[in-house]
Amino acid sequence: MRILKAFDHSAGEMPENIVVLADGTICATLLMAGAVWLSGSEPEQVVPEPADALVVGLASDAEDRLYAAVRSATGTVAGIWRREGPRRWVRFAASETRAGLNGITFADDGTLFAADSVHGEILCCAPGDDTLRLWLADKRLAPVSPDDAVSSTGVNGLKVWDGALWATNTAQGTVLRIGIDAGRPGQVEQMYSGIPADDFAFDSSGTLYLAVHPRNTVLRITPDGAMTTLATEADGLDGPSAIAVIDDGLLVTSLGMLGSRHDPNIARLSLDVAAPALPRPRMPR
Repeated sequence: MRILKAFDHSAGEMPENIVVLADGTICATLLMAGAVWLSGSEPEQVVPEPADALVVGLASDAEDRLYAAVRSATGTVAGIWRREGPRRWVRFAASETRAGLNGITFADDGTLFAADSVHGEILCCAPGDDTLRLWLADKRLAPVSPDDAVSSTGVNGLKVWDGALWATNTAQGTVLRIGIDAGRPGQVEQMYSGIPADDFAFDSSGTLYLAVHPRNTVLRITPDGAMTTLATEADGLDGPSAIAVIDDGLLVTSLGMLGSRHDPNIARLSLDVAAPALPRPRMPR
């Protein structure tokens, strides 16, 4: 594993989520800095004010426009923001200020799903709408307690794969598959347990790659259920929070928040993978 980019923890540059655009540009949200970093340029402020804005989940559409989930106690700020051009971000969908927004992802039809890790809910924004609304509340999405960063984080990462919405629950240590039935939530199935993962990614073969934040590991689960640890703290991980599949391996963000090292970075892990598998819907302008 090789460190591609190191960040300044003291400046709040903690890479929380990651997207790779079609031209190879690597993009990462910088949680406490309220910004998004794009490789080859300086970080872009998503919301200049207020100071409480946290930039968390990240996704892109078929036109390579970026969408960032922003937590804030300010009603005109909380929600999903879209990048309309260099250093120009506008709010795409509003959320309630109570929402503990985290991972976001798109379905093929352009529906945007967002995790609310604080309240154990999945929110959605249908194409043409401008507000995040409740899609699913379920005890299997809920946090365990407010005592620490792990037990207080319920549903976290989200990805659409093979006609269903997949989700991690960090506090409960589970990976869930949620059916999508004509846009509505279907059956909720627990696929794996004992894995307090943050975000994750699929490749086109259905292999699952998980950033297991509190254990400082990256885990691979093949479609037949075989699990392999691919990287650990000894390889340079410091709170892995998200994964992007690239042509010849993975990109992994380390948040650098838990523990004492405070070494936020983006690392490249070389291995044989199938092609990336995220849907990239065409969105209305």
